[in-house]
Amino acid sequence: MASIIGKRYGNAMFDIAREGGWVERLENELDLLRDSFEEGDVISFLKHPNVSIINKITVIEETYKGKISDDLIGLICLLIKKGRCEYFDDIFDQIRESIDEYNGKAKVYVSSAYELSDDEKKNLIEKLGTMTKKEIVAIYDVDESLIGGLVIRIGDKVADSSIKGGLNTMKKTLLENKTA
Repeated sequence: MASIIGKRYGNAMFDIAREGGWVERLENELDLLRDSFEEGDVISFLKHPNVSIINKITVIEETYKGKISDDLIGLICLLIKKGRCEYFDDIFDQIRESIDEYNGKAKVYVSSAYELSDDEKKNLIEKLGTMTKKEIVAIYDVDESLIGGLVIRIGDKVADSSIKGGLNTMKKTLLENKTA
């Protein structure tokens, strides 16, 4: 889940692209940017305390000019100036989430006590797709501490049908009744 700063900057960048009619271009540029950030030592360079802000901005501008939009270059330079390079991943995640939402996709995080079978995954995706009326992009995680059941997160909403979640709810209810 993106940080508040990631959401703010990511949503602002997406809004600029949406209003300008270049969401698809932003998606392609974001992929290019993410790939180059992951392949090289770009993040290490941008976070390095011995490299001046001016040098960092110059390298970004020279490296990406003509490859990504001036708006996206401007966002990166603004983050460098404000010393917020550690938020690049959060911002990129938020932009991706906004693009997916715009394209009718929903990212769903599913935690289960055991590895779900292909049929279970297919059924879950179908049900969630019907409920949300969106194309589901599921990310699965095994958390044996759940004992059984599922924890599903779509955006800021969480559905916890795990045994662990049920036990925690019972414990909380018992403690509240005991103090009342």
